[in-house]
Amino acid sequence: MFGCIGLLGLNGCNDSFLEKYPETSITEDGFFNNASDLEAYTNGLYENIVSGYMDVPSDNVVSSKDETIYRMMRGEVNPDNRDVWDWKAIRNVNFMLARAGKAVGDEAEINHYIGLARMFRAKLYYDQVLAYSDVPWYSRDLQTTDTELLYKTQDPRSLVVDSIMADLDFAVNNMQDGAAAATRWYKNGALAIQARIALSEGCWRKYHPELNLDDSERFLQIAIDACRKVMDSGLYDLTTAKSGEIEAYEALFCSQDLSNNKEMIIYEDYDLALGRLHNAGGGLFDFEFGLSRDLMEDYLVIEDGKTKRFQDVPGYATKKFTEIFENRDPRMRQTFMVPGFIRANVNEPHRPKLTMGGYTQVKFSPRTADQITYGKSYTDLPLIRYAEILLMYAEAKAELGELTQDDVDRTINLLRDRVGMPRASLADWLSNIDPVQANRYSNVSSLQKGAVYEVRRERRIELACEGFRKDDLRRWGCGKLFEHVPEGVYLETGYLDVTGDGQPDYAIVATQADADAIPQADKDKYNLQVEVLDGNTYSLTDGNKGYIRMVSQIGRWTFVDPKYYYTPLATKDLIYNPNLVQNKYWAE
Repeated sequence: MFGCIGLLGLNGCNDSFLEKYPETSITEDGFFNNASDLEAYTNGLYENIVSGYMDVPSDNVVSSKDETIYRMMRGEVNPDNRDVWDWKAIRNVNFMLARAGKAVGDEAEINHYIGLARMFRAKLYYDQVLAYSDVPWYSRDLQTTDTELLYKTQDPRSLVVDSIMADLDFAVNNMQDGAAAATRWYKNGALAIQARIALSEGCWRKYHPELNLDDSERFLQIAIDACRKVMDSGLYDLTTAKSGEIEAYEALFCSQDLSNNKEMIIYEDYDLALGRLHNAGGGLFDFEFGLSRDLMEDYLVIEDGKTKRFQDVPGYATKKFTEIFENRDPRMRQTFMVPGFIRANVNEPHRPKLTMGGYTQVKFSPRTADQITYGKSYTDLPLIRYAEILLMYAEAKAELGELTQDDVDRTINLLRDRVGMPRASLADWLSNIDPVQANRYSNVSSLQKGAVYEVRRERRIELACEGFRKDDLRRWGCGKLFEHVPEGVYLETGYLDVTGDGQPDYAIVATQADADAIPQADKDKYNLQVEVLDGNTYSLTDGNKGYIRMVSQIGRWTFVDPKYYYTPLATKDLIYNPNLVQNKYWAE
């Protein structure tokens, strides 16, 4: 018999379930006998590491989605309304690992799949650590007779993370190099996951004094070493060639075939004919969120072959939507929708939704009309790309105060070269610190603060909308940034051109009476879309002018540090297992 999938293998148990095996309904006696069996089982684990194509929730977006962090900051999350924690995915991995010793055949091939399973377990366990910090560590699937283990308390974060790192060490030392398509996990993919987790944990230990763990340097060095191995492999490079008329960077996120792209360490292969579809086309474009002013302002300006801050441009704070793209980092117009953008399924330039902030995400938007319907996209999606490796390497080195100009040249400047940005100078970073970055990341403690700030900027720009920003802010100890009400475009009441043709598209008015006063001839001539501020879901920061922000978010949020970095255990979990203790940051 096998323990139930659930809280420590207890909740939801019944006799009929105990007679079944996990997910595939395989019989233990007839499986796990060779490497092919292990491969088949690990194929079912791939769904545990997936790509991201949006940054909700974070300071990169203006969102109408009511995410957990927003409810938490409104004081609406508590142990009584939390779901029980879920151990199903980890148990499925442990189920295999406890039986993999049966397999006979080529030892290297068998160890490859054991390493792959341990990589997945490491990732799944680290997700639990990020949520709860201290969690019980289980190295095998539990049986109903394992009473002592079933009712154990949490293990300390330090023990759990060391166990995670042991899993990753085994993975990178035993997984094969692999020359097959980048849709399969091999050694370099495991190295990337090791770098991700080590960089994250290094920053958590550095920027979260409540953990009382002072060995951040150990993890930052692991991240550096893992990235260096990928970099030195010579297998990867940044894509620099256009795809037809689409720029190289932009094409990474709207391509229907990434199989020959040397930037892909691993990607997700979608296919219309096979019915493998995703929702980047229908679910992003002005659906439930837009991009933020805060993100927009972080893109640098190019002037006389050098870069400068957007905040140094005269009148930057009141620039219109049609003006903000001038002389900016080219990645901005490959991420933000530009005025006049025409989507594949329409004939007229798109008018961005002001209710979503006015800055529309174009990154990941497919280029054919059939993919724009909800859930019908089949572009390939990057899961881990070489650019992330370069950024992790530069960040870890800067955090340790060891970044050199050579490091900058082989990481950040390669990313800048790809899009035609002026190259970065470490000396300039260190001597000309951006006060905006210094204020945003006021807790940075590296001897190379200026480098940390600029590497974080580069990471934010290069990886925008790929699902990293929320966890980045958490690991950097910047949770207070979540409580800032996100803002969108700058508006003033009156007529507004958003398509760049010199003709008004919107009429922004204060009241319905103002709307009624708009000449019908203007409404007909320009096909005006009238937006009345009074009673709308958004308002402007200065009354009849200012930045768009959601009315429902104003004055509603407070981030409690460090409490809101963590998730409380559900009351039901504490009842099921009285030896568990409530997360200390949530204990009354």
